[in-house]
Amino acid sequence: GIARGAHRDEKYLSPALEDDPVLFDWEDFVGVGMDADALEDDQAAEQAAKRAQEGGGSEDDASVTARLRAEVETLRLRVLEMSQRLGETPEDEMDDAPANVGALALGQRASSGDAPEKGGANEKQKAPLRPRGATEPKPAGKSASQAVDENYFGSYSYFDIHRVMLDDVARTAAYRVALEQNPSCVKGKRVLDIGCGTGILSMFAARGGAKKVVGVDGAADIAAVARANAEHNGFRDVITVVQGKVEELLKKADVGGDENGDDVNDQNVLRKHSFDVLVSEWMGYALLFESMFDTVIEARDFLLKPGGAILPDVATLHVAGFGRNATSLPFWDDVYGFEMPCVQKSLSEDAVKTAIVAPVKGAHVVTDSAEIKRLDLASVTAKELDFTAREVVLAARTDGVRGDEVDASVTAGAGEGATGLTQRSVVVDVDAGGPVTVHGIVLWFDTLFSERFSAETPGVLSTSPHERQTHWAQTMLHFPEPISLCVPNGSKTAKNETSGALGASSNPCASIKVRVGMAKCAEEERVRGLDVSLEYVCVGAGGEEGERKARMYRV
Repeated sequence: GIARGAHRDEKYLSPALEDDPVLFDWEDFVGVGMDADALEDDQAAEQAAKRAQEGGGSEDDASVTARLRAEVETLRLRVLEMSQRLGETPEDEMDDAPANVGALALGQRASSGDAPEKGGANEKQKAPLRPRGATEPKPAGKSASQAVDENYFGSYSYFDIHRVMLDDVARTAAYRVALEQNPSCVKGKRVLDIGCGTGILSMFAARGGAKKVVGVDGAADIAAVARANAEHNGFRDVITVVQGKVEELLKKADVGGDENGDDVNDQNVLRKHSFDVLVSEWMGYALLFESMFDTVIEARDFLLKPGGAILPDVATLHVAGFGRNATSLPFWDDVYGFEMPCVQKSLSEDAVKTAIVAPVKGAHVVTDSAEIKRLDLASVTAKELDFTAREVVLAARTDGVRGDEVDASVTAGAGEGATGLTQRSVVVDVDAGGPVTVHGIVLWFDTLFSERFSAETPGVLSTSPHERQTHWAQTMLHFPEPISLCVPNGSKTAKNETSGALGASSNPCASIKVRVGMAKCAEEERVRGLDVSLEYVCVGAGGEEGERKARMYRV
């Protein structure tokens, strides 16, 4: 035991990491990477100070002050230099930001998977470590769209975003089932994984019996992680990971040779029409944010065999109306007994300026839902991803749920901070049969692994507010003014004595016609952004329509 003192043996003093930074002095640490002149200047200054002390010399106050100021400035420049090499400035308060995973964990392994000789001419310089979410300045000579792409791929070089995606059970389990429980699609086939990330889908495919899997990722650091994961889990001979932008890789792809890609000198694994299956988790907020499916389409058309499978193979977009409980407004009704309407006003004004990505509970949806667009991912073109969907009609729910019932979870402290003492403590209308208030349109998508390619075990990955929440949440398009909507068999209908515009609280409508459009952003600085249009009009019980309105939202 510890009383015998065995723990004092020197063998336990050996460091776990041979070059652990804590073993070195700060001066040694900040000196790394300094030029020789700077080091010589510092050494000369130290020697001069030592000689002055040995000679018993003295300095007057002015000299001491000047010397100390010079030392402080030297140290400040060293700290600044070190901070810049770490990708941050001393003012940045990013103590808890994760480091760049490739530079930290894998030392920027070469994209081929072979580490270059240390000190060799081709040795890669380690990328500077950047705080999460930090963006680099646009390099000289590069366009804004190129800078956007670099920041986009760089954002996927951090483990936290991959953990979020892997922790999304609805997402990850849907792909696992598709790849492991559909042998007619995967077993013995060549599978291409676009945007492979940590390699999870590639490994699902390998475990599902794929003959060969090629994963492609634009982020160098995370591609190295995928390669290491595949090798560690026993798939070295099955999975090959290629790093680079698909568009650039396709320019170098082999347009001839063996369509099965089985050349013993397999230097280029991306060969035209050589894959049986293409799998990708490309979906963004509101389905099309990030424009990654454009890349998938290029890979599909060039690399997939005619009639090959794409997973998932269908995507659908849906809309419904959301109520006040889906917004953040109820929180500010009663904050420990105080109302904060100025905060609510500011939030409402900001909400109509852009699309808001946030989780919406099914219990806070106040209308029925409707499918507005269906995309066949096996044949859709990039041009067809800009569209105006068909118009749909939304009416109040008929399943016995209003969507505006009292919900303590949306109040301050999830109910513990709401006292019930303010005038706005009760959100729901006193008349439970009265109209519901629609604050905007909630948008979500489903992706299908249909029987066309997933014959044994078809499935659906849904991001509906009525299903298990995913990391995509939902996309909310707020109305400038809420719309009052009659409920079935309610005490107030459009037939009663009314006043005001159709859809006002004094003149509730019977339904709302909605039409949504989507287009890739034309601005170079937002090349991966998405613009969403919303047209809507209130409809009365007799079919009469109110004023048709339209708004644009950025995602």
